[in-house]
Amino acid sequence: GYGNTVDAWILTHYHNDHVDAFNAIYEDPQGIRIRHIYASPMDYDTYLSVAKPWDFPESYEKFLALTKDADNLTYIERDDTVKAAGLSFYFFNTYDDTLLDVVGRSDLPNNGSLIFKAEGEEDSFLFLGDAHDAHLGQYLVDTYGEELCATYVQAGHHGNNSMPQSFYRSVDPDCMVFDAPKWLMTSSEYTSKKLAAWCRANGVKTYDYRTGPNRFGLQ
Repeated sequence: GYGNTVDAWILTHYHNDHVDAFNAIYEDPQGIRIRHIYASPMDYDTYLSVAKPWDFPESYEKFLALTKDADNLTYIERDDTVKAAGLSFYFFNTYDDTLLDVVGRSDLPNNGSLIFKAEGEEDSFLFLGDAHDAHLGQYLVDTYGEELCATYVQAGHHGNNSMPQSFYRSVDPDCMVFDAPKWLMTSSEYTSKKLAAWCRANGVKTYDYRTGPNRFGLQ
């Protein structure tokens, strides 16, 4: 429906639910053209040293094997800016020494997520990947302040055990997007339900799988 072309495929981190679809399509594109790939330069040995069973290092291993000779892959550094599809992309977090100083080795596969804002002339969308550490959230607010503010925000870590509410107050979104199914949004075992309730109490619209198909256009 969009000409079989991806202008910019941004991979926030290497968990299977974030990279396996890319791996499958890149391995067998069936006519799909990917112009640019942007990814986090997570150190492979460090990843293995901290990986838990749910971190699926085999997904990262496959990504590295598939893209070892890719000439359209860029590993993002902090404060990089990318132009694509008429939008500007500003990157606030990546895997680097600054991240290690802020979060140590605390859940690096998630907290090493690329955090970036896609911005048009009127609207913007802040993507947090699966980052969730409170120290990281405070660092971002202290360092970037109003640069983080966006019309839409993708809740970190699917909204569960996510960034603290103080971070989201600073970002001040109109809409919060939860990349989450009903069971994650409604179960008391997870905190997505609490974050969604905070959004509604503060006039922030919420979207998740139940409201799909969800489409967001940036002007």
